[in-house]
Amino acid sequence: MIFGRVKTPTLRGQITERIREAILQGQLKPGERIVERTLAAQFGASLTAIREALITLETEGFVTKKPNTSTCIIKITAEDVDSIFEMRLLLEPHAVAKAARIATAAQRSNLEAAYLEMVDAASRGDVSAYVTRDYAWHAAVWAIAGNEYLQAVLRRITLPLFSYSSIRFSGGAAFDLLTDVTSHHALLEQIKAGSAEGARECTEKALHDWHTPIRAFVVAQEAEAQANRTQTPNAESSQKKRAMIDSVAPAPEAKA
Repeated sequence: MIFGRVKTPTLRGQITERIREAILQGQLKPGERIVERTLAAQFGASLTAIREALITLETEGFVTKKPNTSTCIIKITAEDVDSIFEMRLLLEPHAVAKAARIATAAQRSNLEAAYLEMVDAASRGDVSAYVTRDYAWHAAVWAIAGNEYLQAVLRRITLPLFSYSSIRFSGGAAFDLLTDVTSHHALLEQIKAGSAEGARECTEKALHDWHTPIRAFVVAQEAEAQANRTQTPNAESSQKKRAMIDSVAPAPEAKA
């Protein structure tokens, strides 16, 4: 992935947004290592600006960094999926129910317009646009609830999942965008009707429905990665054995 220069190297927000978009669009892959000096050269920015941007992305859950090691794009495990959905089930139904109860007519209209944009992206098969608009739709619902702390927690919990979903779809996995977007329609209708309980029930059902296929896909990816790791050492071992045999084998006799 090669980034172009930004107009103002010190604008951390621009750099953060560009890297975030690359992750959401699947141009940066799960587990991929980020080299700060390479990014600084590509953006034409200072290392300080790059590090500040990565700190923001780490806070949002897009990248991970361990002490004295490199920064990497978030890589979600089956256990991570379970933990994320556990927290979403605790918090998101409450946020959505509150949003349904207090949403204004203008806010409901905006949610419907945002939903139609999701439908349009799904119809076109535009993965990047769909995931971006899907996240924006959920974030708009949380914002209506009016609790900035709840909104911040939900954003922190779900951003890695949306990031992974974008990469998952881009990888050609068999997930139907139209089916996914349709699952949001019932929830939208409950919010438009002002039904807090209905919105809560729709959210809980949707989370259960989304959890299953995402976890299954992650498990399959982990199994595939494990199989690849198992095969690679065997190949390397065979090469080493061959080299050892060659090193101790007697040299062919010289012909007269």
